Amino acid sequence: MADSQILWTESFRPKNLGQVVGNEDAVVELRDWFDSWSPTAKKKVAILHGPAGTGKTSSVIALANERQYELVEMNASDSRNKAAIMRLAGSSAREGTIVNGAKGKRILLIDEVDGIAGREDRGGVKSLVDVIREAAVPIICTANEAYSPKLKALRKIAKVIAYRPVHPEYIFKILKKIAREEKITIPEDNLQFLANNAGGDMRSAINDFQGMALQLKSGKATDIELLKPYRDQTKNLQSALTELFNANDYLKGKKAIDGLKIKYDELLLWVFENAYLHTSEEKLAEVYTTLADADLYLGRIMRRQSWGLLKYFFDLVSGGVAVAIDKPKKSAQHVFPQKIAMYAQTMFTRAITKSISANLAEKIHVSQRSARTDSLYLVQQVLNSNVGEAAKMVDWLELDDNQVKSLLEKPESLRKIRQVVNAYETERIKIQTSMSDLQHSSFDRPGDDWSAILKDYEIKKEQKLEEEKRRKEEEKQRKDEARKAAKAKKKAEAKAKKEKEKAEQVKEEPKKKEKKAQTSLDQYFS
Repeated sequence: MADSQILWTESFRPKNLGQVVGNEDAVVELRDWFDSWSPTAKKKVAILHGPAGTGKTSSVIALANERQYELVEMNASDSRNKAAIMRLAGSSAREGTIVNGAKGKRILLIDEVDGIAGREDRGGVKSLVDVIREAAVPIICTANEAYSPKLKALRKIAKVIAYRPVHPEYIFKILKKIAREEKITIPEDNLQFLANNAGGDMRSAINDFQGMALQLKSGKATDIELLKPYRDQTKNLQSALTELFNANDYLKGKKAIDGLKIKYDELLLWVFENAYLHTSEEKLAEVYTTLADADLYLGRIMRRQSWGLLKYFFDLVSGGVAVAIDKPKKSAQHVFPQKIAMYAQTMFTRAITKSISANLAEKIHVSQRSARTDSLYLVQQVLNSNVGEAAKMVDWLELDDNQVKSLLEKPESLRKIRQVVNAYETERIKIQTSMSDLQHSSFDRPGDDWSAILKDYEIKKEQKLEEEKRRKEEEKQRKDEARKAAKAKKKAEAKAKKEKEKAEQVKEEPKKKEKKAQTSLDQYFS
């Protein structure tokens, strides 16, 4: 049974490739690529691409466990420039492991490699390609979309493996297995609901199930309907909005925002905040659906810098909204978007949330964005359950008091949680100090000296470099000797040819004299 304070996406992560479900063909391709990998292979890197929650990162972790390789992870979207790529990926791709030295078995995992493809990342992809060409270990990258034009250079040396959205049937089986192991009694149709509404995202479905279980256990909800997932100026702005909401025509709606100097996301928020003033209850859903589609386009534009999609955003946020409005009001006063005001008020809180997400992302092997959107709310629910489970979560994520306080519904419980965490730490130190006779690593063996081992490694490294230098000098000397021998041979052949020609000339001389004498005699008798 998994510990209840740990995220199920972590505790139920596949331990080997055979446990990865829903993308069996991709797993076979990954295994075949890994088995055929060598430092001279044509495809030195694998790119696993597909939607979130389809098993890309889990497959790499399972592969490392299965083959007993050390896994080194970095997130490309958090290391977005040439210097960071060379510093993090470069050393990990060339060096061995601490325990096993240069011969250590290692896999380098680079998450969200498409995150380095923006304009601010010039040199990032090229530097990564350079690292891969010189790599002495297998490198695996994950991406939502591997076929971005800016990843063209990387694809040339990569095995691209596609991960598809997981079928609800597989998601249902995993949820059922979790329910059985966690001893949770729940109707199967509820699990089927979660599987069908996950959109092929296994991680999202598991998180929703854990959140539902925590709420049901705490008595905060008893109906699954309450637990459904939420996969949520040149021209005067006020007059532009009035003109937009009173257009009643697609082209007039588009014309209403022409010349309006405002950020795209702010325009969307202004329209979203005030659309209800001009719309009946029957048409409001249609308006908000149109704005949701516009938001999807804007999100893709910003993430992938796909500015060719901008025209679709404008079509939806202007003309698309205008044709759905059915109760326009010319005198309505449009209010400032609450979301923008909230950003200013919550600056400090958002900074703390970002730091918690960073801790969580490191623990569960996802990006900070995924940790924040998919898993952070589960951490909050655990912290607001009983003190023991909250303390285990705080200890696991290594959270400080400000971070914990930002997630607590009752800040006064922080003192009790911290007391339990301190008790954990005291017990851990006590156990460690009482285990002096046990071997914790290869450096703890009697007679072993860490500095001596590292010094020996450096000596062997120098010897290897000297051997390589000697081999290159011998190769150069051999080539020089071969070049000289070829030159001497060519010279000898030329000399022999010249002597042969001279001998032939000497041989032909008597014949020429005889012919000349005969000619003179013929002239005498003529």
